[in-house]
Amino acid sequence: MSTGAWWTAEDVANVEKDLARHPKSGLWSYTSPAEMAHWVFADPALPAVGELAAPSMEPLGVDLDRSAHAAWALTGWYIRMTVPKPAETDGKLWFLNQRRIRGRSLLRVTLGRLETLWLYEDGDGINFHLDKVAVDAAFEAGVIDEDAWVTRVAEREDDPYDTLRGEKIGCVCDTVDDALWALRQPLVLAAARLLNVKCLAVGGFSFQRLHRPERLARAWSAAQAHFDSPPLRSEPEPAFDRPYRSPIVDPAALTGTRAFDKHAYAAGCDEHDRLSRWLIDTLAATGASVGTGLAGVPVDLAWQDADGRQYIAEVKSLVGAGPEDQLRLGLGQVLEYRHRLALLGRVVTPILLTSAPVDEVWRDICRDNGVTLLVDGDPLPSGC
Repeated sequence: MSTGAWWTAEDVANVEKDLARHPKSGLWSYTSPAEMAHWVFADPALPAVGELAAPSMEPLGVDLDRSAHAAWALTGWYIRMTVPKPAETDGKLWFLNQRRIRGRSLLRVTLGRLETLWLYEDGDGINFHLDKVAVDAAFEAGVIDEDAWVTRVAEREDDPYDTLRGEKIGCVCDTVDDALWALRQPLVLAAARLLNVKCLAVGGFSFQRLHRPERLARAWSAAQAHFDSPPLRSEPEPAFDRPYRSPIVDPAALTGTRAFDKHAYAAGCDEHDRLSRWLIDTLAATGASVGTGLAGVPVDLAWQDADGRQYIAEVKSLVGAGPEDQLRLGLGQVLEYRHRLALLGRVVTPILLTSAPVDEVWRDICRDNGVTLLVDGDPLPSGC
């Protein structure tokens, strides 16, 4: 059992497999099933994936009263914490709508074909959907106050939506404070993230004509101004444990207890260092500082991009070694490191860096596992 107390590493793997059943989803143009599966269970204090990529639009310039500001702030907080890459996918995979109903303003967050959050601007009647399996598992594990839940959250017995029927539950809260109390709990946040990712994986976006990007900007800015503890950390997590140091390998100093070619081993170490230095210098041109190790996990290289997204890289030299064995080893290592970091609440984008061209099938193998294969001389992936 992980530190989540109500979910395990197997749950992460099962979510990844479930999402991968929809290979043609437009969501995979922005992320991967593996990244989303780990994000669902990540520490709720961490920003949502892409959360630092704030919308470029100016917010709607309309003064809001206290209730309306709180409603927009809750909407912005919900988007930032539960919608995958919200600023990048806004208007493409999901949208925030506002409409008048009987003289009242209604805010609606729609992902794919499902409204996952809707509330009136005056703060009355906050409705949201959650993944039923995740919530049931949390109750079974006893990590939620059932009395408080019953008092503050009403579960809808009817489900008028066909999308993911039977896999979700509808919840209603009377106040913004009640909704925030529910959604801020790690298990509920995970249930909201899981359902939202499923919605984007299984359904398309068909409401472009209704999309107004300035609405997201208003909700975003309201959330920043309203909450005492926004999802962004005041002190960001470090991008690596320590600076990178080149290894010093003297073939003559290697012991004879192992039967191997000492000079070939030293050449492989030199090539490993050259590749590492190439990536470090290339990233330095973008302003990124690269080191080694992350949260105690022995990754070869680790860094963050300008938006705060965390990357790790496993470096594998192919000098004097069987490329297939090296690639298998490198892929296994970077997948292990990603998993261990996810259990620590660190969502990372993994890269496998090699020193020579390889069979193209390895790019597909890595891509299927949410890993980018980078060969010496390749341009850096978008976003690094």
